[in-house]
Amino acid sequence: MGALKGTLTYTTYFVMDEPEAGFRETFMDSVTKHAFRDIDIDAGKDRSIGWVSLGEPFQTELTWEKVFLDPYVCLSLREDVIKVPKTAFQAHYNERERRFLEEQGRDSLKKSERAALKEDVMVSLRRRALPDIRIYDVVWNTGDGTLRLWTHSKRLKESFEEVVAGTWGIRIVPNAPYTLMMARGETAETAGKLLDVEPANLVSADL
Repeated sequence: MGALKGTLTYTTYFVMDEPEAGFRETFMDSVTKHAFRDIDIDAGKDRSIGWVSLGEPFQTELTWEKVFLDPYVCLSLREDVIKVPKTAFQAHYNERERRFLEEQGRDSLKKSERAALKEDVMVSLRRRALPDIRIYDVVWNTGDGTLRLWTHSKRLKESFEEVVAGTWGIRIVPNAPYTLMMARGETAETAGKLLDVEPANLVSADL
């Protein structure tokens, strides 16, 4: 959250590529393709991430009118995660193993049977669990090329960068003096001089 209410803590990126011709149509096709989907528990997944309407975690039907406020593209990235506590999993697994061996009249499981049983128990518990739902607001100013993500989480930023690359195929770079100068049209040589700047102590030792 954050673009509409709540914290103002965000990460700023610069979009290094200009939108291509036909941007509006291709943009919405890509957003729809990467819109949020429920966790595919049957496929062994415990996490899902994708686009939703700004500040509305259950609104996955996206249109240009919902996401574009000239010159801003406004979306939220929704992430769902299901976590089954280890102690709960182990208790349910032990009970399933006990019943299985009792039904089979055996004292132990084969390695493949144990793996299959663990997977079956995990899928069953994930179906019964409620996912942890989090949304992170995203605002892209297509006029000046700045893109803001309302979080500083390193893990989420990595996922966000992957989603952006997969959705639009554009390059984004985190805000820094070097990238700021490049975004403003400076040459790589001029911007690169910043990398050689030595830190200065602006506080006198005599004060």
